[in-house]
Amino acid sequence: MTIPEGWEHRNRQQFDGLAASYDRLGFLAQVAQVVAAQVPVTPGQAVLDVMTGTGHVALALAARALPGGRVVGTDLSAGMLAVAHAKAAALELEHVTFLPADAAALPFPEAAFDIVACASGIFFVPDMVAALREWRRVVRPGGVVVISSFGAGLLGELPGRWRERLGTHGVTPGFPPTGRLPTPGAARDLLISAGLEDVAVTLTDVPYMLSDVDQRWADIVAGLEGQPLANLTPDARAQLEVEHRADLAPLFASGPLTVPLPVIVARGVRGIQGATWPQP
Repeated sequence: MTIPEGWEHRNRQQFDGLAASYDRLGFLAQVAQVVAAQVPVTPGQAVLDVMTGTGHVALALAARALPGGRVVGTDLSAGMLAVAHAKAAALELEHVTFLPADAAALPFPEAAFDIVACASGIFFVPDMVAALREWRRVVRPGGVVVISSFGAGLLGELPGRWRERLGTHGVTPGFPPTGRLPTPGAARDLLISAGLEDVAVTLTDVPYMLSDVDQRWADIVAGLEGQPLANLTPDARAQLEVEHRADLAPLFASGPLTVPLPVIVARGVRGIQGATWPQP
């Protein structure tokens, strides 16, 4: 699976459009907590959260960087960054900042951070190895880079049912390109290819409970899955919603539905031997 030309502009537009609703996606906070738990932040450290989105992981790590540390979140989407900044301001987190930046060309000097994290974002970058090498550049020798992706079976049969229903309307679904990094082995190989050492990978099956059809439809509308709805007329969209709710009803006949979130987290270390140290 490849990322098409012009991805950066389309990616920015897409996530700007989703910014206001993105935090309504029920599983985002769960995934962020799983990833954040494997980011080894200690007080006083400088942490970079690349492709931060609305700041879930950056904010989850904020308290652990104190006292004396700082957390920086970057993203291409101004809309996402505005939401993240508002959340940090509401929590009065003065040591957390959010900045616009291209994940593959960061505006930071070498060895500027102790830790670089990227949750559920690297598969959007055309050249994942080049991006990881850039993240390796800005982390200090001995520092850690952490990424996450999703394994097979994400959300169980729900994406397949949605894909089938969209197909009856001649519409192609919008999904994150998680198939570019679908296994722990693929994640391990990617980090090693980027020159990271002491690579460790985990796969955690997180249960995600949907209370009813309404919650599933809300998730669709809030995230990437719902992007094709923007191309339909209001009548066609309303008809598709009625049809898909009928598709989903049998799954909730006995009550809430639990589906899997197979979260892959991989971390590696920038080696000290042979590292280029920043000049004073």
